[in-house]
Amino acid sequence: MVSIREATINDQAEVFDLLRQLMTSATEESPINQPSAVETFRQVIEEEKGTVLVAEEDGRMLGLVTLSYPVAIRCGGIYSCIEEFIVTEQARGKGVGSKLLEAAIDKANEKGSYELQVNRPSELGYPVYLRQGWKDLGKHLNYYPGRQIR
Repeated sequence: MVSIREATINDQAEVFDLLRQLMTSATEESPINQPSAVETFRQVIEEEKGTVLVAEEDGRMLGLVTLSYPVAIRCGGIYSCIEEFIVTEQARGKGVGSKLLEAAIDKANEKGSYELQVNRPSELGYPVYLRQGWKDLGKHLNYYPGRQIR
């Protein structure tokens, strides 16, 4: 049976393996291959700067969803944002993604979030969000200060 729990610092290797799958173009220069990513993971877990929820079955990690908690005046406080969402290829189509999203919604409610949002969902994740009742509200723009992105 699939269970959902909050990740611990001991889950780092498996979490990073899943993130590399999410970022299929992850190169040696990718942020997830840098010491700063390890430090960020530590801060999310130990300093509660976010939440990492993992799905597992029989001791094997099947997927994860990560949340951050930005603050916005328009929200009167925090809102939640899904930053990463991945289910292993072997576990897709078995309800693991839906369970992870339900857990993310529960966590956002627990934190008192005004809303929960996701920016630029993957092609695989997009239908999962829609099945869960999410609304597509339009454009998302990025700017990278100090870096030239083409």
